[in-house]
Amino acid sequence: MGIKDKPYRKKQEKAEKMRENMSKQFGLTVCAGLLGFSLEAGAIELVAHEATYEMGLLSSGNDAKMTNIVGKTNFLMRKDCEGWISSEDYLLEFAYDTGDSALLASHFESWEGQSGNLYSFEVDERSTYEEEKQFNGYASIPPVTDKPVAYFSMQPNVALSLPEQVYFPIAHTKALLERAEKGEKLFSANIFFGAEPDRAIKRTSTVIGTRQEVKNKDILGTLANNSYYPVNIAYFDPSSVAAVPEYEITFHLQPNGVVAYYEVDYGDFAIDAKLTEVKPLSRPECS
Repeated sequence: MGIKDKPYRKKQEKAEKMRENMSKQFGLTVCAGLLGFSLEAGAIELVAHEATYEMGLLSSGNDAKMTNIVGKTNFLMRKDCEGWISSEDYLLEFAYDTGDSALLASHFESWEGQSGNLYSFEVDERSTYEEEKQFNGYASIPPVTDKPVAYFSMQPNVALSLPEQVYFPIAHTKALLERAEKGEKLFSANIFFGAEPDRAIKRTSTVIGTRQEVKNKDILGTLANNSYYPVNIAYFDPSSVAAVPEYEITFHLQPNGVVAYYEVDYGDFAIDAKLTEVKPLSRPECS
């Protein structure tokens, strides 16, 4: 059964800290929702593409006890005749001041309907200090269902109510790009991601900066634009009143939707992702 068909279907203190750091990986998966759009004739359309990023440790505080992070992620977004299929595969190695290291490998795949009211996902995650996680789920919003709701494979008969105003990742990116093109600078929204139930919804606050000159056109190749929007999105637990976000993602978003660079800041450490390769993908022939 294909991904788009499924809707209709830690050991000591140091190990604890490693696991806590690695569990923050969902901020990385969130990046899947930042990729894949172009603007044509005033409308936002998907640009199917595949991109590879080299990831590393950008900064680390004393609490993180982290000396290095190395890895890469491969992101793919392709169009089908009813929506968009996205996948992200990454492998990260965390090195600590104790001399220990830990590996995290993850595969994430999702499908989002073209109208932005259907979403399904699959997660397969493995790490040194945790058991393998495999789960999937789906969500829908009106008019497909009376109210926004989500279901997860670990609790198949339990519905998770979503906020009345909620975006799926691609729809959120489209809305962000629309605002950027209009010169708007601020955007607040609830987003549903493919994650465990207690982490699946985030309240976000976005700041859109003034266009800057693209500096890695040699890597972007035929997908290079002359400029990008510097965008920062802060992600909050919707049930918390904390003023500090759980994490922030800063990225360089070209008008054609390709992300030329991004950073994920968790507070006690930050990761950067440098684009090493990107290529366009063909569109399907739809009747």
